[in-house]
Amino acid sequence: MWREILLHLESAGFEAYIVGGRIRNSLLGLTEDQKSPWDADIATSALPDQVKAVFSGYPVIETGIKHGTVTVLTPEPMEITTFRKDGTYSDGRHPDSVDFCTSIEEDLSRRDFTVNAIAMDARGKITDPFDGISDINNGILRTVGNANERFREDPLRIFRGLRFAAVLCQTDSHSAFTIDENTAKAMFENRMLLKGVSAERLYAEFSKLVGGAFAGNVIRKYTEIIGVVIPPLLTMKGFNQRNPYHRYDVLEHCIRAMEYTEDNYCLKLAALFHDVGKPETFFLDDEGIGHMYGHPAAGERIFRGIMSDLKADRATTDRVAALIKYHDIVFQKDKTLLKRWMNRYTPEMLLDILSIKEADNIATGNAGSDLIDKFHEIRRMIHEILDEKECFTLKDLAVSGSDLINEGMAPGPELGETLNKLLELVIEGRVDNNRDALLKAIFRS
Repeated sequence: MWREILLHLESAGFEAYIVGGRIRNSLLGLTEDQKSPWDADIATSALPDQVKAVFSGYPVIETGIKHGTVTVLTPEPMEITTFRKDGTYSDGRHPDSVDFCTSIEEDLSRRDFTVNAIAMDARGKITDPFDGISDINNGILRTVGNANERFREDPLRIFRGLRFAAVLCQTDSHSAFTIDENTAKAMFENRMLLKGVSAERLYAEFSKLVGGAFAGNVIRKYTEIIGVVIPPLLTMKGFNQRNPYHRYDVLEHCIRAMEYTEDNYCLKLAALFHDVGKPETFFLDDEGIGHMYGHPAAGERIFRGIMSDLKADRATTDRVAALIKYHDIVFQKDKTLLKRWMNRYTPEMLLDILSIKEADNIATGNAGSDLIDKFHEIRRMIHEILDEKECFTLKDLAVSGSDLINEGMAPGPELGETLNKLLELVIEGRVDNNRDALLKAIFRS
């Protein structure tokens, strides 16, 4: 649809280009996900009122009219922005003034990174005044122009740069992008400006960063930058656990757990912060061995504070906080125990806890193949319980409260206690989960 938009503007006598991430991703050879299509940002020489006139047959929303942006509600909504050059950024986000300009080159000069400062017209002709294509081919992230100026205009660009380093991949070699030396230096020098960026904007970038294939390397290398926003990472870095079970400091251990975890945002976030409570609960015993009793509960509290500061959504916070709180439970190849835990945590949550526990153990650097095989067998047992529809909750029990009342039991607390006793008997395998056997266990014994 975007190509038709460009042609429509051109036919009205204006220049028009698609710019930014869609061009970058296409040049990287990435395939667009139809479930979450890439944004199509369009830049044009047409002024906002002229854009509205060109698309008079469509609804138009003045989404950022003061900055030259309108959204045309074609079948795929399109943001169309007039070529512009920005003034100073006194609020660290929006330019104090916007002057419209007549050249795409000048418009691209205000953008953040060279890989995002590329434009293409409807026929596929590329405009690349800052060698963004060369940087894409070489896997380099650098700012357009002076890095200090770009980051002082909008400090969020620092986090955006780290996010790009975590998620962008050289298609042929599957290697990460490297942040240019001068750009990285400016990131460190300007990192304290992140304190003035809104929590919502920071969390949006951090959540994408954590899901990146190269997130671990970025967090390792740029802890001091991310730590401005998430201070507990600074406490974790270099914290010696003084325990023979662990080869690594707390942060390195957690990063390794995150890298081992499957591609799931909540699991990766939980793995990264699963031991965030260790520094607070650390003590040495008489033999000089470090212990961190109670660190899961402390970690849950600290993590909730992090997410509150970032103004993250409640569902993600609760899910990950629970994984942190319960990550230290001891799994055994015992169906009775697994059924009890499936009842307590739900099967989905228990499988997630198992994943964090497995990543935690492997990330110590001391896990052998026997331990890994144990986790795989436990996972198989949980799925078997589910596949065989074995009983582990009251709703799966072959009798209900109504059945017991019909047999003469009075409503009240004793009724619930009896149902729970029956469930425990079934979980333990002492009574079959059928109506006659269960009623006999209560009334005919």
